[in-house]
Amino acid sequence: MKPEKDDMWFYGISSKRYALYTFENGKIKFMEGERSFKLHGLGHLTNPFPKDVEDWQAEIWEDIVKLHYGMISELDIEEKYSNVYAISRLTVSTANVLHRFDAINKEKEWKDQIKPFNFYHVGFQVTEDDGKAVKPLSPFSNDPQSIVYEPFIDYATGELKEGSHYFKPLSRTIMQYVDHLEHKFDGDIGVLERKHVHADSVIYIGKEANNIDEQELDVKKAQEFINEKLVYDYILKLTPEKAREIGIKHRSALAYLKKKAKEGSLNLKARNVRKIFTNMTINQFLQYQ
Repeated sequence: MKPEKDDMWFYGISSKRYALYTFENGKIKFMEGERSFKLHGLGHLTNPFPKDVEDWQAEIWEDIVKLHYGMISELDIEEKYSNVYAISRLTVSTANVLHRFDAINKEKEWKDQIKPFNFYHVGFQVTEDDGKAVKPLSPFSNDPQSIVYEPFIDYATGELKEGSHYFKPLSRTIMQYVDHLEHKFDGDIGVLERKHVHADSVIYIGKEANNIDEQELDVKKAQEFINEKLVYDYILKLTPEKAREIGIKHRSALAYLKKKAKEGSLNLKARNVRKIFTNMTINQFLQYQ
């Protein structure tokens, strides 16, 4: 820590979510001329407030620290931020995203259409229709909050929908931000202890670099690469006792898995097969490498 920051308080949520500040006479102040709070987990959001708020991210962090000291309550956070929404700005950088706006572009002149590399807004899903999450996409606006009250495109279906209940209130985003667990250390307050990780299974995944522009939409899942021979061999050697420990309770279910393994026709997405993935040890994976 730099010398000029020695006399500052530290409030940390996790390794990339913290603030340095002074606290005197009940007033919280961040460093002047330098941002002394981290925006990891908040920096992707657009300004939810009127333009007269110069540093809205500092205001959110000040409220987070006030919440810690008991100067405000969760109800105060709810009242202040429940009528504004978590909205991001992205770029139309893939044909897949561009096609989602076909319904809006239809019958519009070229100059009025959403085009490649235009900006657009995306909301954070909180509602499901027929069991499927709704991800709101909307044309760019100088007032991002206004899109909540206008028709938008559902990323999953390309259909036009409307309603503020499809958008995530900023109050919920802030409280989830505050409650974000630190996964690398044990403990809640003070000097935390580094966690020791013991791998008990391995699944290879793809980095999906070709879809990186759509990862913000939370619709591109990492591709999994399963060593099928390893799984087949493991199932064929699996005893009824070990199968019960894994959660495969019935001998008939184990017999069915062994039959499919011999035929080489296992459904790798089946529930019992997924149980086996999570219970195969690291050594069992490595011995086949």
